[in-house]
Amino acid sequence: MSMLRIIQVTDCHLQSSKDDLFKDENPEQRLLAVLDDVKANYHYPEFILLTGDLAHHGYSAAYERLQSYTKDMATAVRWIPGNHDDAGKMLEYQSLSGKVLVEGAWCIILLDSTSKPDGVGGGTLSCAQLSWLDDVVAEYPEHYLLIGMHHPPVKVGSRWQDAIMLANAEAFWAQVSAYDKLKLVLCGHLHQEHQIIHDGVSVLVAPATAPQFAVGTDAPLVESGGVLSLPGYRVLDLLDDGGFETIVKRVSL
Repeated sequence: MSMLRIIQVTDCHLQSSKDDLFKDENPEQRLLAVLDDVKANYHYPEFILLTGDLAHHGYSAAYERLQSYTKDMATAVRWIPGNHDDAGKMLEYQSLSGKVLVEGAWCIILLDSTSKPDGVGGGTLSCAQLSWLDDVVAEYPEHYLLIGMHHPPVKVGSRWQDAIMLANAEAFWAQVSAYDKLKLVLCGHLHQEHQIIHDGVSVLVAPATAPQFAVGTDAPLVESGGVLSLPGYRVLDLLDDGGFETIVKRVSL
């Protein structure tokens, strides 16, 4: 059975300078450790998806470095913005900004969930994004579907994180309930690993390359030791029968 391999890298929070810290750690070094691990263990996958919060304040220098780091690492590298990004600046990088990837039995659709920011981290899928999603799905009726976005459309049992999930999750699920080929929703944002089934669809959240947050807390708490504090990424193999296999890799520093 043939497969497509996706490497998901998310929540890098790169700073203006590669030497600047984020939550008392160097996010550049953490990202580079992850990319080195990908190169060593998953040489030239079909797709690398960078799912938001890539530059902490939308720094142009950070996007330049990220483009350089990921160049020639996969058949295609694509990114989407998170709430800390500058979506307009990201669109200037045309080779990274394509939002539909069709290969084999699969159609991968990447959405921008940063509409109507609430100032504390939440985001929304705009009406235009949802309408465009319908159009793309109609164009590929025979393909299995993977939708990628930054903000998870599900609760994860953390009071502060559930308050900044996808704001119009109910509308999203109402719309996609008509997509009988939808198999996966791929997200970032939480700096944690999750795999949740909602209405028969698997929602996968990858850990950050930047510092991680503890799971199930009422307020933000950075993981300060152990495996869950390490930078991570997701490996996702899409099978041509609509199934998938996935693991999360953690990288020692």
